Amino acid sequence: MARASARTARTVSIIAVLSILLIVSAPSVAANQEATWVRTSPGVWMLEDSQGKLHEPQPEAGLFLSPFEGQSVDASVSGSTAGAWDINGIIPHDLQGLQQNIPESQGRDPAIDLSLPAVPYASAFIAIVLLSLALVSAGDEPTRAKMTRSMGRFSQLRVTEGSGTLAGTYQRGRLEGFLTAHPGCHLSGIIRALEMGNHQAVHHLRILEDVGRVWCRRDGRLLRYYTSAVDRAAELSNLPRPVDVNQLSDVALMVLRSIAEQEGGKPSP
Repeated sequence: MARASARTARTVSIIAVLSILLIVSAPSVAANQEATWVRTSPGVWMLEDSQGKLHEPQPEAGLFLSPFEGQSVDASVSGSTAGAWDINGIIPHDLQGLQQNIPESQGRDPAIDLSLPAVPYASAFIAIVLLSLALVSAGDEPTRAKMTRSMGRFSQLRVTEGSGTLAGTYQRGRLEGFLTAHPGCHLSGIIRALEMGNHQAVHHLRILEDVGRVWCRRDGRLLRYYTSAVDRAAELSNLPRPVDVNQLSDVALMVLRSIAEQEGGKPSP
């Protein structure tokens, strides 16, 4: 029950974070203003509204303005202060007519005026993808190991604890000795027992696998490791596996065995 409650709480937290990201990244409601590009005598581009007032355009991040003298536009204004407009979108009134009246010396591509603030959407999408990958990999050890190996190509561990280093040899010796005493221990159990980081453990286990000192077998959502002394061809049900009190299935098995011993007066097979 405690584990189920923890999973429910974690799921609710992740949903809340995703909702906040979507709300923050959603564009604010803006008012459209008709305006005309005007270049003042100091050479500053301003937007002149229908009442003849000049406003300094302040585009949001990701929006690039391409002003042209006398061009009429629809400006999407998200906020305004004295003499300035906060703009999150701008569209020319008549791109076709404007393009025909532009002299060749000032020719340009009108499509560049249609810039949209895509940065908030991109950042929200990337955040959602990363959170989804973290949620998937958190409960599935094989997936987590693959992701960690992929990111490990750029890790400093390749230098500080790589093949041939004293620190790396020491950590791999700890891993091999632990698996000799506890064959079949899964990845999370190894990390907890040896107090290693997730990336550190995967890094050294991969090196031991490459040289044939250890091998692994998937067991549901777990990834169990064995030394080369254990027969790789054996069925999963015949392979040794230590009892892990952090795994609900192992705790249930311990309870059932205890009940059987009390009722029958002898250990269960």
